[in-house]
Amino acid sequence: MPSIKKAVAKKAARSAAKHTAHGTVSKLRRDPMRAVALLGLGGLLGATAGWLAGRTASTASVSTGS
Repeated sequence: MPSIKKAVAKKAARSAAKHTAHGTVSKLRRDPMRAVALLGLGGLLGATAGWLAGRTASTASVSTGS
């Protein structure tokens, strides 16, 4: 039997996902160009940050001689 804590966490995660999806759809309906531009910019910044983090992590492990 799953613990109550896990069940509550799953329900909260599902609720948060629905809320996020609803907000995104609502923004796309109101002002589609601005919403797409902001989502694209956020994705680009996130990808760049991930790439930089991966690059610095790999450079650090190479320079330590592992």
